[in-house]
Amino acid sequence: MEKLVMDSTLEPRSLDDIADMLVERLTRSGKLADLATADLETIEEEVIKSIDDVTRDAISKVLQRQRRQTEPPQACPRCGQPLQVKRPQGRSMQSRRGPIHFQCDVLRCEACRLDFFPSVQDSGV
Repeated sequence: MEKLVMDSTLEPRSLDDIADMLVERLTRSGKLADLATADLETIEEEVIKSIDDVTRDAISKVLQRQRRQTEPPQACPRCGQPLQVKRPQGRSMQSRRGPIHFQCDVLRCEACRLDFFPSVQDSGV
């Protein structure tokens, strides 16, 4: 499949390309394999499910970008001691479109024995 390159202005033609890609995905996956007999309710339901999949994926990617742009604190917000960087941790949350999965940075204060998740705390997630 040809990769769609989008710019930040998202021209109407790009939206048409996205719709075409979605239709192609639905028909190739077998979800709408027999368009001749599919009723409007079935078509609508499958399109909405696919759009929700795309929405959840986009939200996850935005959260990852936000994580990379968030400046982590250097000191514990409770006691002021230096924080240690731990391995990122997988997290999930429930959005209006379903579950979102993403990675969070983890900082540890040994003095307080607490872990902090700066990108999650700053974003309100």
